[in-house]
Amino acid sequence: MEWITILKCPISGADLRKLETDEINNLNIRIKENNLWQSDGKLMTTEISEGLITSTRQYIYPIIEGIILLLPDLAVVDSKEKIKGDTLSDDKKLVKDFYDSRGWHTTDKGDYEDADIFEDLRPFAQDYITQCHNRVKRYLNASGKYMMDAASGALQYNDYLQYSEGYQYRICVDMSFQGLSECKRKLGDKAICLLCDMTNLPVKDNQIEGFVSLNTIYHIPKDEQVKAITELYRVLQKGGKGVVVYDWYKHSPWMNISLLPFRGVEFIRHRLRNLFAKASGKQKASKMLYFYAHPYEYFKQNLPMPFKLACWRSISVPFMKVYTHSALFGKQILDKIYRAEEKNPEKYGLKGEYPMFVFEK
Repeated sequence: MEWITILKCPISGADLRKLETDEINNLNIRIKENNLWQSDGKLMTTEISEGLITSTRQYIYPIIEGIILLLPDLAVVDSKEKIKGDTLSDDKKLVKDFYDSRGWHTTDKGDYEDADIFEDLRPFAQDYITQCHNRVKRYLNASGKYMMDAASGALQYNDYLQYSEGYQYRICVDMSFQGLSECKRKLGDKAICLLCDMTNLPVKDNQIEGFVSLNTIYHIPKDEQVKAITELYRVLQKGGKGVVVYDWYKHSPWMNISLLPFRGVEFIRHRLRNLFAKASGKQKASKMLYFYAHPYEYFKQNLPMPFKLACWRSISVPFMKVYTHSALFGKQILDKIYRAEEKNPEKYGLKGEYPMFVFEK
């Protein structure tokens, strides 16, 4: 566990070290006596078998099944005076709960529910999707010690594994225990699994050689998205490279034009859901998953570091399902789109659906 030295307490910023056996025994005695709490105020009832403690001995972070619980709310404290209360926003809880209860569980076909809901899984489309996944690697350093996968989820596509092939460790960051359990199962000791908040990474400055964050930032509350990217850049070493895949959604002019009738139907359905919710006494219809997409201009004005724009995929899943079909030369259409993206990645990243923000420190 040499990598402990790159971690820090997400509350105090203090160094962390591994708990000794006698410390664990004493903590478990206190747990039985109902004399330990989580930072969110809940009584600690689960025995600790492994964990980290701050150099100041102020906060303890359990390790469960190889996953380090580094959310501030889950820090273990020895007095009620140290309780911080529930700090996780409702929008973040929505994302966490969705992926723990649904997103990173598999369907009868063996696919993760996240992919089943949000991706195009038709066989003829897979070559195009794989080629787009492969694009990410060309913007990363080929090798290093630490590659961070921010909001790694369950590493749902085998294509994603290539990004850390030349690295000793892949730091998998997520708020879903279920997702991180899948990472640990797939990568074993190569995976450093941190259950934490991307907007408050428990990693010291300038520690990693690369990062990826794939289709995640737009699930972070809108006012914290820049903070999340800034955190990734903070932990990157000089010479390190990183990629953030984003979704312009309604800020993609090409998708707006091509999907205009369908966007109109979606708008009407959304309004009707809210009307029915109000009629039943609710303020708004319940959301499955938080989502907010900023336009390019927002990041250009607010990101404090330089970046380049490239194309991950210029077309959305709704576009693919409406306009591409196996019997109607769907594969050939996708091949042609891919070649066009390759010729002008910046333009297709700006005007299409999914851009890549490319960083180098």
